[in-house]
Amino acid sequence: MKMQSNIRDVILRNKITQYLLEDEVVMNWSILKKCMLMLILGSAIHLIWIVWKAAIILSPDLWQWVNLPLVKSQLWTNIVFFVLLIALIWPCYAWKNSHKVQKILPYLAVGIFVISLCRDGYLVGVMSPATMISYVSLVTVGLVLFTRKIVYSMLIPATIFLAISMYFSLRGDIAYAPLFQPDAYGYKNSFWLFSMIFFILPILLTCLALFEILLSQWRHREQLIQKLSQVDPLTNLFNRRSINQCLEQLDSAQKSNYALVLLDLDHFKRINDQYGHNKGDETLILVSDILSQHLRGSDVVGRFGGEEFILVLQNSNLEQSVHVAERCRKAIEEIELFSDDGRQIYVTASFGIAISSPELRPQQLLSHADQALYAAKAGGRNRVKSYQPQQILPDAI
Repeated sequence: MKMQSNIRDVILRNKITQYLLEDEVVMNWSILKKCMLMLILGSAIHLIWIVWKAAIILSPDLWQWVNLPLVKSQLWTNIVFFVLLIALIWPCYAWKNSHKVQKILPYLAVGIFVISLCRDGYLVGVMSPATMISYVSLVTVGLVLFTRKIVYSMLIPATIFLAISMYFSLRGDIAYAPLFQPDAYGYKNSFWLFSMIFFILPILLTCLALFEILLSQWRHREQLIQKLSQVDPLTNLFNRRSINQCLEQLDSAQKSNYALVLLDLDHFKRINDQYGHNKGDETLILVSDILSQHLRGSDVVGRFGGEEFILVLQNSNLEQSVHVAERCRKAIEEIELFSDDGRQIYVTASFGIAISSPELRPQQLLSHADQALYAAKAGGRNRVKSYQPQQILPDAI
């Protein structure tokens, strides 16, 4: 029962890893799912504008600081944009599998979003803190979420519009920040300052939160990718690349008192052929679990090939390594594994041991362990053999 539970845990971990890498990370979302996130953010911004303008209209003591007719007319404009952005969420969800919609809708959604922000940016002042912070924050988030082609196709016209508005405002041809009264001292009053803070904080906090989420998920994904490059996805043991790195580190540190143990499952192809690859995978998982349980914390275990495993036993002599290998061999021999029709599947393994020495390179030591493994298989399998120099090996059975 414990072995079956371990197999389920391994399968569950693999599924969770795949989910984290493919689905949960925002940067891995589909283009239309990202559009939905952007549309929700844009709707929230317009909702803030609606609340602000409604509060102005309902507060007569604030009318002196604003262009009241323009505030009233723009309230309805914000409502229209709010409804339009909310309405675009539905086609993003309903047609998420349409390739044609995936090509067109992002430009439409991002375009409407940018146009609405440029218009409001001009109304409160192109050089106002609210416009500048919104511009920088949303452009940065956009470059993270979308392709450069989508972002720059909207960013360049928006930048040109804001630059032209600022130029003609400085010339006096058009009003600067027409939403407010054109009093030269008007922008220094507490109402203007409060309005800027009211516009800035929600956008800034939302973008910072989104940045933090994206950065955290990116770091987490990098850690998972790094781990996946080091472990075998089926058994969660170190892969051949990681084992080679471990041996190189031991060699560079001139640690000569370690043993290499290569083990190969006997007649593993027969298990796959007779009982199916699912039983073969189950066998590999059970063996990897047994090897991990019978080693010390300082030892290393890895999957070296298809049905071949490797043990790196640090601070071990020949007698100690033979004892560990025999213990693992007996545990593998006692595995209780049954086919789908109830027949018992017998699992055994052959072991080859080589002891390190200062004059041996890691690849030479691996070759010695492989020769010992060959001798174990040639001697009848399901046994432990250590490397003996100049040993004559019979043909493997």
